[in-house]
Amino acid sequence: MSVKQNLRAVTGGFTSLVKTRLELLSLELAEEKDRLLSVLLFGAVGLLFLHLALTVVAVLVGLFFWGTEYRYLALLILVLIYALIGLGSLLLMKKHLGLVATPFAATIDALKDDAQALRGRHVPPSAAASKGVGDE
Repeated sequence: MSVKQNLRAVTGGFTSLVKTRLELLSLELAEEKDRLLSVLLFGAVGLLFLHLALTVVAVLVGLFFWGTEYRYLALLILVLIYALIGLGSLLLMKKHLGLVATPFAATIDALKDDAQALRGRHVPPSAAASKGVGDE
Protein backbone atom coordinates (compact mmCIF):
# COMPACT_ATOMS: atom_id res chain seq x y z
CA MET A 1 0.00 0.00 0.00
CA SER A 2 1.15 3.47 -0.73
CA VAL A 3 1.28 6.34 1.72
CA LYS A 4 -1.67 7.94 -0.03
CA GLN A 5 -3.81 4.83 0.43
CA ASN A 6 -2.80 4.54 4.09
CA LEU A 7 -3.66 8.17 4.64
CA ARG A 8 -7.08 7.64 3.02
CA ALA A 9 -7.73 4.61 5.23
CA VAL A 10 -6.79 6.52 8.39
CA THR A 11 -8.85 9.54 7.35
CA GLY A 12 -11.83 7.34 6.52
CA GLY A 13 -11.59 5.57 9.87
CA PHE A 14 -11.30 8.85 11.74
CA THR A 15 -14.27 10.30 9.86
CA SER A 16 -16.32 7.21 10.67
CA LEU A 17 -15.32 7.47 14.33
CA VAL A 18 -16.30 11.14 14.55
CA LYS A 19 -19.61 10.43 12.79
CA THR A 20 -20.44 7.63 15.23
CA ARG A 21 -19.61 9.79 18.25
CA LEU A 22 -21.71 12.68 16.93
CA GLU A 23 -24.66 10.33 16.37
CA LEU A 24 -24.30 9.07 19.96
CA LEU A 25 -24.17 12.64 21.23
CA SER A 26 -27.29 13.62 19.28
CA LEU A 27 -29.20 10.61 20.63
CA GLU A 28 -28.23 11.42 24.19
CA LEU A 29 -29.12 15.07 23.66
CA ALA A 30 -32.60 14.11 22.42
CA GLU A 31 -33.11 11.77 25.40
CA GLU A 32 -32.00 14.45 27.86
CA LYS A 33 -34.31 17.03 26.25
CA ASP A 34 -37.29 14.66 26.44
CA ARG A 35 -36.54 13.81 30.07
CA LEU A 36 -36.21 17.46 31.04
CA LEU A 37 -39.42 18.47 29.28
CA SER A 38 -41.42 15.69 30.91
CA VAL A 39 -40.04 16.54 34.36
CA LEU A 40 -40.91 20.21 33.87
CA LEU A 41 -44.40 19.45 32.58
CA PHE A 42 -45.31 17.01 35.35
CA GLY A 43 -43.76 19.30 37.94
CA ALA A 44 -45.74 22.32 36.75
CA VAL A 45 -49.05 20.44 36.64
CA GLY A 46 -48.38 18.90 40.05
CA LEU A 47 -47.51 22.25 41.60
CA LEU A 48 -50.61 23.89 40.14
CA PHE A 49 -52.99 21.31 41.56
CA LEU A 50 -51.22 21.12 44.92
CA HIS A 51 -51.46 24.89 45.16
CA LEU A 52 -55.19 24.76 44.43
CA ALA A 53 -55.72 22.01 47.00
CA LEU A 54 -53.78 23.83 49.69
CA THR A 55 -55.70 27.04 49.01
CA VAL A 56 -59.02 25.26 49.44
CA VAL A 57 -57.81 23.55 52.64
CA ALA A 58 -56.66 26.88 54.05
CA VAL A 59 -59.99 28.51 53.29
CA LEU A 60 -61.93 25.60 54.83
CA VAL A 61 -59.84 25.61 58.02
CA GLY A 62 -60.13 29.37 58.27
CA LEU A 63 -63.91 29.24 57.87
CA PHE A 64 -64.21 26.37 60.34
CA PHE A 65 -62.33 28.23 63.10
CA TRP A 66 -63.49 31.76 62.25
CA GLY A 67 -66.19 31.91 64.90
CA THR A 68 -63.87 30.70 67.67
CA GLU A 69 -60.98 32.23 69.57
CA TYR A 70 -58.59 29.76 67.89
CA ARG A 71 -58.87 31.20 64.38
CA TYR A 72 -55.43 32.86 64.41
CA LEU A 73 -53.78 29.82 65.94
CA ALA A 74 -55.34 27.56 63.29
CA LEU A 75 -54.10 29.81 60.48
CA LEU A 76 -50.63 30.00 62.05
CA ILE A 77 -50.45 26.20 62.24
CA LEU A 78 -51.46 25.99 58.57
CA VAL A 79 -48.70 28.43 57.61
CA LEU A 80 -46.11 26.41 59.55
CA ILE A 81 -47.25 23.12 58.01
CA TYR A 82 -47.16 24.58 54.50
CA ALA A 83 -43.72 26.09 55.07
CA LEU A 84 -42.34 22.76 56.32
CA ILE A 85 -43.83 20.89 53.38
CA GLY A 86 -42.39 23.47 50.97
CA LEU A 87 -38.91 23.31 52.51
CA GLY A 88 -39.00 19.51 52.53
CA SER A 89 -40.00 19.48 48.88
CA LEU A 90 -37.16 21.82 47.95
CA LEU A 91 -34.65 19.68 49.82
CA LEU A 92 -35.93 16.54 48.10
CA MET A 93 -35.71 18.29 44.73
CA LYS A 94 -32.12 19.31 45.44
CA LYS A 95 -31.28 15.73 46.45
CA HIS A 96 -33.00 14.35 43.34
CA LEU A 97 -31.10 16.71 41.04
CA GLY A 98 -27.85 15.55 42.58
CA LEU A 99 -28.67 11.88 41.95
CA VAL A 100 -29.25 12.26 38.21
CA ALA A 101 -26.60 10.54 36.13
CA THR A 102 -24.23 12.78 34.25
CA PRO A 103 -25.79 13.84 30.96
CA PHE A 104 -23.94 12.44 27.93
CA ALA A 105 -22.11 9.89 30.08
CA ALA A 106 -21.98 7.34 27.25
CA THR A 107 -20.49 9.90 24.87
CA ILE A 108 -17.90 10.96 27.45
CA ASP A 109 -16.95 7.33 28.12
CA ALA A 110 -16.66 6.61 24.39
CA LEU A 111 -14.44 9.67 23.88
CA LYS A 112 -12.24 8.63 26.81
CA ASP A 113 -11.87 5.17 25.30
CA ASP A 114 -11.02 6.73 21.93
CA ALA A 115 -8.39 8.95 23.51
CA GLN A 116 -6.82 6.00 25.31
CA ALA A 117 -6.82 3.98 22.10
CA LEU A 118 -5.11 6.82 20.24
CA ARG A 119 -2.45 6.99 22.97
CA GLY A 120 -1.82 3.26 22.58
CA ARG A 121 -3.51 2.19 25.80
CA HIS A 122 -6.47 0.49 24.19
CA VAL A 123 -9.14 -0.81 26.58
CA PRO A 124 -10.52 -4.16 25.43
CA PRO A 125 -14.28 -4.04 24.63
CA SER A 126 -15.05 -6.59 27.35
CA ALA A 127 -13.42 -4.39 30.02
CA ALA A 128 -15.13 -1.26 28.72
CA ALA A 129 -18.54 -2.98 28.73
CA SER A 130 -18.16 -4.12 32.34
CA LYS A 131 -17.24 -0.62 33.48
CA GLY A 132 -20.26 1.18 34.99
CA VAL A 133 -21.30 4.73 34.32
CA GLY A 134 -19.25 7.06 36.47
CA ASP A 135 -16.59 4.45 37.32
CA GLU A 136 -13.09 5.74 36.87
